Amino acid sequence: MSLRSAVASASRPLAPRFARAASTKVKKPTKVKAKKEELDPNWILPEIHLGRTHPSRYGDHYENALASDMLYMTYDHRAWETSAKAAAVALANAAEPKVVTGYEANRPAPPPKGNRPPKPMNRALVPEDVVQLEAITVHTMVKEAIGNKNALLSAIMALRAISGESARGGGRAGASGVEVVASRNGAAAFKLRAGMPVAAKVELKGEAMYDFLQSLVDFVLPRIREFPGFVLPPMSASKTSPSALAGVVSLGLPPAAMGLFPQIAANIDSYPKLHGFHMYFKTNARGRDAQEHARALLTGFRIPFHRKS
Repeated sequence: MSLRSAVASASRPLAPRFARAASTKVKKPTKVKAKKEELDPNWILPEIHLGRTHPSRYGDHYENALASDMLYMTYDHRAWETSAKAAAVALANAAEPKVVTGYEANRPAPPPKGNRPPKPMNRALVPEDVVQLEAITVHTMVKEAIGNKNALLSAIMALRAISGESARGGGRAGASGVEVVASRNGAAAFKLRAGMPVAAKVELKGEAMYDFLQSLVDFVLPRIREFPGFVLPPMSASKTSPSALAGVVSLGLPPAAMGLFPQIAANIDSYPKLHGFHMYFKTNARGRDAQEHARALLTGFRIPFHRKS
């Protein structure tokens, strides 16, 4: 075999059967799609009710000890006499025929004379009407939010951390979570327009209310430096003002107090700025000495008060 024939045979293309064998590739195994399991049409989603995860110390303290003490301290032996006299006067006024003139017909009743609001009628005190805490509202105003809405985020995060509340949290339909508060009126001096978000608030009820109260009394107030207590109103304060008859106690704390809550102290670097806040303790007390009775209830929860000398 000559050299020329050897070179020609080497450069000749392969046979078709050898070419097909060389070009075949290993095929990957095909994946078998799993069939979707069909749900039973008679299956019903069960309802899940979240119960208590821990006992409420302050709630049990009120039921077992504080409620009876408040009944003893606030009971008025003349309440029955006062309510009986008021009922007799109302019954006598209803029995007398009232002559309606042409001027009074189809006109609303005139407001009471004077500059003082009418006092609510004192009702007889029964065990069901003992002074008790109904709700706590925590409110904070962020001045920087007037020019930058994002400044409200730190306040919303802080209120959500210390309260543990979210919208419909825990399956409770009444839980509204942290709410953004918009201004009602505008102020040109502060570049504030009506409807601008400038504050945040959260309302606590039930066990969440007592958990917040426990954190406030056990961790926050004892760690505030040189804190003698919340200032009492002066002795000359009016006993008939709307705030004195409402049974709501308003207390305020500086921005440093927000960082003393254990929920924030654990991750204080996550909050770029702390804010001062107000707390409104709402009770069921109404009428004469309502605010004093509400303040006595807070004293039973170990919240200190003092009067300026």
